[in-house]
Amino acid sequence: MGPILEISGLTIKAGDRPLVSNLDLVIERGERWGVIGESGSGKSLTALASIGLLPSALSAHGKIMLDGQPVLDLPERALTQLRGRAASVVFQEPLTALDPLMRLGRQTAEPVARRLRREGKPADRKAVEAEVLALFERVALPEPARIARAYPFEISGGQRQRVAIAMALACQPQLLIADEPTTALDVTTQAEILALMKDVVADMGMALLFISHDLAVVNSIAEKIVVMRNGEIVETGAAQAVLSRPEHAYTTALLAAATKFEDALEGRP
Repeated sequence: MGPILEISGLTIKAGDRPLVSNLDLVIERGERWGVIGESGSGKSLTALASIGLLPSALSAHGKIMLDGQPVLDLPERALTQLRGRAASVVFQEPLTALDPLMRLGRQTAEPVARRLRREGKPADRKAVEAEVLALFERVALPEPARIARAYPFEISGGQRQRVAIAMALACQPQLLIADEPTTALDVTTQAEILALMKDVVADMGMALLFISHDLAVVNSIAEKIVVMRNGEIVETGAAQAVLSRPEHAYTTALLAAATKFEDALEGRP
């Protein structure tokens, strides 16, 4: 079947200014990858390009194959059909990703109905509502029926992120892209969301592309790591090897900074 995502020679520009340069990345089905690097390193742009969601002001060149389909050459209608089925995204701040004027059950119902129709199954109101509640239970939301009736502002940040994950899972994608999904959460909720994502990815046999600037977070969920700086990949490999025996000076600097920050938090000299 080939890789779920294959990126070759990807260059992203704003006018004549390169933001990502000649990037190569292959994610096999079922693999868990982490992408780390400082803000502005090109992590999120690479993820957005992989599903055809780059802002119109940016241009992308190279080759991106998502589930065997050439993303950069597809019309928007074909991309819309590919998204959800092949890949879904969980964004950093669910309060802005979710529609504030729509009940959460209704928002989740749309991708659920789309999947049921694709599979040739009944997509009537009763069937869709049952699927929505099952998804909310799967992501450990308390009182799924109440959450389904609620608006985004009526629940907590951790619960909103669980709803966002449920929506991303609604179409049963083969690749889940998580773009700093725990940054806006407190430490306890962050750990719960990470455990949840690791669970559902394993249970559903999905591949994962997890984007973060937090080395500890990436190490807890990814099998392989890409380190990016200034729009380029500077190091890649097995997570344990990269984080314990870095080969590039930038990776070494990131690890040193992370250790210094942890020492400061713990009050160690």
